[in-house]
Amino acid sequence: MRRNRLTVFPAIALAAAMALAGCAPGVAGPAPEGAAKAVSLDHPTVDQCHVITTPEEYGASSDSSPAVACSGPHTAQTFLVTSVPEPLAGQSERPLHEQLQNLTTRLCPAAELRKYLAGTDRDATAGMAITGYYPSRLEWAAGSRTVRCDVFLASPGRAPLETTSDLKGALAGPDSAQIRLCYAQEIKDGVLSAEGKDTTCSEPHTTEDVSAWFGQDASLVSLAAQQERCLPFVLEFLKVDVLPAGVEVRPIVRIDGGARAVRCGVAPLQASPEPWTGTLAPLAGTANGGAAHG
Repeated sequence: MRRNRLTVFPAIALAAAMALAGCAPGVAGPAPEGAAKAVSLDHPTVDQCHVITTPEEYGASSDSSPAVACSGPHTAQTFLVTSVPEPLAGQSERPLHEQLQNLTTRLCPAAELRKYLAGTDRDATAGMAITGYYPSRLEWAAGSRTVRCDVFLASPGRAPLETTSDLKGALAGPDSAQIRLCYAQEIKDGVLSAEGKDTTCSEPHTTEDVSAWFGQDASLVSLAAQQERCLPFVLEFLKVDVLPAGVEVRPIVRIDGGARAVRCGVAPLQASPEPWTGTLAPLAGTANGGAAHG
């Protein structure tokens, strides 16, 4: 079984998807004489938000935009601050753009983002991207090796989205549906298709993911067998010992990497299936009664 599904994608891919070039990779040239002394080194901190508006900025290695209040319009939020490791940190000249971008997955891992969002093993997310911002050439020459790890929301077409939401602890809050992974299944003659398209739970959907999935073998052909296998993970997601009335285990069958997989999900029990919005996840410190909240 595979689990812990946190769906994010690198910002450099988002910039490419928007069909605009990011910063061209190249070797940073030596800083002008005396420049290192004149550089004022800013120290980014966790929880800061920024307004980054162009594909070039999203795909860049560095960002100098000032911090803004997370309660106001912004596009990026810092969830981790770390440092460039050796041996790259020992270079007198800033590494290549591609070298820095390749560090981001390791220095800004999805696991750290999950902690920042106050997520559990059963919380699956969608519609977010991670990017890392590194010292500029002048800042590098002046000795900075600080890395700013940012998360931002993105549309299905991977365009950046402006928000006024503070993402810190968001998976435990009342507005978590906007970043939770759900599935939209086709409904024909009152019957749901076995497959479903990824969407966020704030959009109309039929099933909510609980971050557990299995390769579909001969033991998982029937719906009943799939539901039985998924039940413990649905209970863990709902934080209950017994499945509440009005809620059902609803597996999704997908082709992942050429193989069939069963993704565990949950949904309101309906006489006739229809799309809904919101999430069945309980708020922090509560047990869920089965009612969806947005």
